[in-house]
Amino acid sequence: MSMDYKDLKILLVSPLPPPAGGISSWTEQYIDWAKKNNLSVVIVNQAVIGKRAENITKKTRISDEIKRTKFIIKELRMKINQFKPQIIHLNTSCGKLGIIRDFLCAQIAKKSDAKLIVHYHCNIKDQVDSSIVSRFFLRQLANIADLNLVLNNSSKQYLFQKTNRDSILIPNFIHETFVLDKSRNIRQEIKIVSFVGHVQRTKGVLEIIDVAKKLPDIIFKIAGPVANEIVQIEKPKNTIFLGPITKQKVKKLLMESDVFLFPSHTEGFSNALLEAMAMGLPIITTPVGANVDMIESKGGVIVNVGDSNSIMEAIDNIKDSMIRAKMSEWNLNKVKNEYTTEKIMNKLITLYLYELNK
Repeated sequence: MSMDYKDLKILLVSPLPPPAGGISSWTEQYIDWAKKNNLSVVIVNQAVIGKRAENITKKTRISDEIKRTKFIIKELRMKINQFKPQIIHLNTSCGKLGIIRDFLCAQIAKKSDAKLIVHYHCNIKDQVDSSIVSRFFLRQLANIADLNLVLNNSSKQYLFQKTNRDSILIPNFIHETFVLDKSRNIRQEIKIVSFVGHVQRTKGVLEIIDVAKKLPDIIFKIAGPVANEIVQIEKPKNTIFLGPITKQKVKKLLMESDVFLFPSHTEGFSNALLEAMAMGLPIITTPVGANVDMIESKGGVIVNVGDSNSIMEAIDNIKDSMIRAKMSEWNLNKVKNEYTTEKIMNKLITLYLYELNK
């Protein structure tokens, strides 16, 4: 390569916490790696504002989004002029209002001398397919980009089908220190099943509650901010809502669990699922987003969306501790070989340099 990565100047357009999780966690890890490796990165913070900053399950307010958009565009213009980046890496969650704002940002980026990388942090079809307006701006965004990055194979296929633009699959990453450094101890019986994420219907929480009612001898621990739609629902005594917890407490929860249950209805590339794999937990999840890409057929069991009986059957099928031990070891190896921060960041840097040297 004719340019060393330490000569790169990158403008990252992406949210920082609050709230934690999702793209904001990705952003923190990206910036942390950049600092440790002397990579020059400046950020335009796309973080949500208003009540959604305190709880992401709150409804979007148009006034907050207009204010947020004005701030982001002003910051983007200023930092392009001051920093003069070679790469502008724009992260989009593909939301109905967000994809319009991201297209406006992309137009500003293209007026500079920088290469524009658009990174879709979502399962694209789930986010845009039901809206003509969203599909229109998806096409505009994909075609203005110098390079499109996606989280999973279904997004890659959908993007090509709708925009005729190819893309490169870049999964999320996890810091090496979060990955279990030895084989996990596997209990003979399944005693604790855990879930981490936004506690809402679209994450399959109603199915978890339904399964818990039918399996009173297993404790179900659910961590994450609880949506109003779930608060009033009656739950059995063996279901514990932990609320939002720290990363260290997530790690402790995963270590004391026997199975990670993640019956989400829609997903891009789940950090929660990745963390469970990194702790060597057998997985039960749905075939949405990158879930199948991640566990394939060896790290857990794929169940039908919205199907409590399918989950019950999956739990029964992995009662044998030897089966769970094989899944655990496979998940640990998959994370170490494919999903660490070092491996994914090196892929990104290679793509940046390739685009600049074309």
